[in-house]
Amino acid sequence: MFESGGFNIVIANPPYVKEYVHRSAFDGLRSSLYYQGKMDLWYLFACKGIDLAKDNSGIITFIAQNNWVTSYGASKMRNKVLADTQILSLIDFGDFKIFVAGIQTMVMMFEKNVAIDNYSFDYRRLLGNTLELADVITILNKESDINAEYLTAKISRNELRDKMLTFSNSGVESILERISNKANFHLDPTKEVAQGIVSPQDYVNKASQEILGGNSKVGDGIFVLSDDEMKMLNFSKKDVSLIKPFYTTNELKRWYGIPEIKGWIIYTDSSFKDKKKIEEYPGIQAHLDRYKKVITSDNKPYGLHRARDAHFFTGEKIIALRKCSKPTFTYADFDSYVSATFYVIKTERVDQKYLLAILNSKLVAFWLRHKGKMQGNNYQIDKEPIIDLPIYKAPTKEQKDLTNLTARIIEFIKSPDYLVSSEKQAKVLDIEHQIDELVYKLYNLTDSEIAIVESLNKVNKETYDK
Repeated sequence: MFESGGFNIVIANPPYVKEYVHRSAFDGLRSSLYYQGKMDLWYLFACKGIDLAKDNSGIITFIAQNNWVTSYGASKMRNKVLADTQILSLIDFGDFKIFVAGIQTMVMMFEKNVAIDNYSFDYRRLLGNTLELADVITILNKESDINAEYLTAKISRNELRDKMLTFSNSGVESILERISNKANFHLDPTKEVAQGIVSPQDYVNKASQEILGGNSKVGDGIFVLSDDEMKMLNFSKKDVSLIKPFYTTNELKRWYGIPEIKGWIIYTDSSFKDKKKIEEYPGIQAHLDRYKKVITSDNKPYGLHRARDAHFFTGEKIIALRKCSKPTFTYADFDSYVSATFYVIKTERVDQKYLLAILNSKLVAFWLRHKGKMQGNNYQIDKEPIIDLPIYKAPTKEQKDLTNLTARIIEFIKSPDYLVSSEKQAKVLDIEHQIDELVYKLYNLTDSEIAIVESLNKVNKETYDK
């Protein structure tokens, strides 16, 4: 009974609701000690469940999304779990969807206990892309399975506070430690890394079309315009000064992008919240006025929701795809404005082609798989994993080989016939192999450690051979 000091067991499958999807679900909750931006509603349920459990013996068990261990918006929940409980077990079902909704989940079990600072627990997870219910049964029974990994994970409460919870077997941990010890360079989170633009609405979707009526159709550009729409709207020179080249995954591929402009974005910052400012751009004003009813920006109706600093979109930069099956970093030496689908890296403290070689290496893919954010077998390359990357900045002379190899890859990809030339694609794969070998050498990995990195990367070998 709760009246006797708390519940003996708290068990739940809580609701999964992200604030940006259903903002009103958080009304009345933002004053909670456990509220934070970018969170999911179920994190509050988990924290409250811990509070309701009996001290020193209460058991809390949830089946819920598996990304709380690395999600930025779950940092308060992680700290709560570390401070007030002892983790008994985590069973991560990986890419197998337990529920029809397609959510990646895990079963977690905690005991409310503040007495033990350092301990180990049972951590199980499924790996691979072709999982079946039989794999789930196997991991629950802790039986041998090629798709199952069983770890004895270690917790040190003080060391893990404010950090992501990532666990690997001892052999992998020693490699990760070696990589970490070699790091002498980290990107500045405020000056060198930024997320792409958050627009209120890129295009007319089905829901907004129903509001707008017959004068619009699904796919019409609002803040993002096609080349044909640009020509049809016939903007003045003054209007065009606010319109910037916009790039997507259609153009931005691994290593290099296609500089041919296929889209445009109306780049209006928060200053356009003052509606008088748009009067200088009558063509853009007339265009956006057509969509006033559906524009939900904080700076509506004429300003982007989050314009970001234009500095990141001009000149030389590296663009990182947020969600990918394989880490995808792209060199762009042309003005390229991008959406929040990407993060942008821009630094003058290290040669960006050298940096690109390291970022696209198998060593960094290995690091991100074990120390970054994963959604099943897919990488989620947000700001936190980027700024935590253990970059080794070699002396300038030692950077030259990697810089030159990156330049060669870019030249091949720039070739008009690259996509249809199996010979050139094979040469790029060969250069990538050379880059991997040099990066392993920079980080002083032994032959046996390289073999581990290579073998674990082969879990998704089909991805690397594309």
